[in-house]
Amino acid sequence: MKTLRLSLMALALVSASNSLRADDAKSKCDSACATGAGCCSLTEGMAKLPKLAYKVGETTLCCEESAKATAASGKTKLEYVVGKESFDSKDKAMVSLVEQTEKFVSAFATPSTCSVSGKTSIAGESLTCSVAAGDVASKVKKAMDSVAISYKVGEKSCSCPVEAKTLAASKKAKTVFVVGSEETECEHTARLNLAIAKYKAALIAMAPAKTEAKVQ
Repeated sequence: MKTLRLSLMALALVSASNSLRADDAKSKCDSACATGAGCCSLTEGMAKLPKLAYKVGETTLCCEESAKATAASGKTKLEYVVGKESFDSKDKAMVSLVEQTEKFVSAFATPSTCSVSGKTSIAGESLTCSVAAGDVASKVKKAMDSVAISYKVGEKSCSCPVEAKTLAASKKAKTVFVVGSEETECEHTARLNLAIAKYKAALIAMAPAKTEAKVQ
């Protein structure tokens, strides 16, 4: 009987320990979300990109672990949200996130002239001078073009998707998509990484121009 009591006490301690670790992880995750927004212009620009959020009932969270814990505790359905779209699975949401991000970045880099005001919007700027708008468009394009995707198959690297596919077939190995320091075997994640990297490059290229405009 004494042994049984000791076993039950040990089980309770383990359960409590696991619960504390889960709560700690949830707390750290929520804290990371809360401090995710910075104050610099680059951070502000990056914050405008489409994001994957998690909705539990009427509550929207940015942390998946916290959302899963909240859904489990209240036995409530977890929804994956991208913009105005909601999904019942993360895979579906990720496809939408990739597509929405690519559209956002494309629109950011594409000049659009208002027929009424005559102003041209490009890279978050609204300009009345067509020459200035052209200069901004050129600068943004150059920055984005400097970012490209490459491929790794085993120890072999290349920049051609056809070559990568051929290598993968001959070596019977997976293709790794590389964008900067980011590597992934998922094509959708690679597309997302590429769009984000191009957008970030454009923001960095635009930063000096915005600083000069404020000084003037």
